[in-house]
Amino acid sequence: MKGKEVHLRPIVSSDLALLNKWKNQEETYQYLGGGFLPVSVDIQKNWMEEMMDTTGSSKRFMIETSSHQAVGMAGLYGINWIHRNCELGIFLGEKEARGKGMGKDVIDVLERFALDFCNLRKIKVYVVEENQPAVRMYEKLGYSTAGKLIEERYIKGKYCSVLIMEKKLKFFEGGGVKASTPF
Repeated sequence: MKGKEVHLRPIVSSDLALLNKWKNQEETYQYLGGGFLPVSVDIQKNWMEEMMDTTGSSKRFMIETSSHQAVGMAGLYGINWIHRNCELGIFLGEKEARGKGMGKDVIDVLERFALDFCNLRKIKVYVVEENQPAVRMYEKLGYSTAGKLIEERYIKGKYCSVLIMEKKLKFFEGGGVKASTPF
């Protein structure tokens, strides 16, 4: 699935070393739902089958640049096929990929996939309140704050609040969330 600057592809077993490298980076994982907790490549190998499986309620993808360099992972999680909603998750593991608009491009691709191929109508995201770059990005992309979980996550010796943000996906003539690039 292609965006303007990135494309998303299924995770494959050869991604294990890179995913493990990112999992063990405090800066990359501290704000994510599972938090920062280093793991061995041997343990993470046990999770790979589930991470590669796109047949269930989670759809995970590797994020690659136009030069096919893997820079992160993104996905739709907890898809509820009855209520037609899900949670979005994204991280850029390669530091040089951050702050360049790739996250926005990835989210655009995932939103189009969610609407056009999964028939989803709403996406929610849980964002640590102090992660202001992420909060601002989601706001610019049309996500609004639906609630707040007080002192929800323990990060670097303190409890941090988490914003629940959501976006209702809208159909446009010709399909898609926005009139943007086709897959």
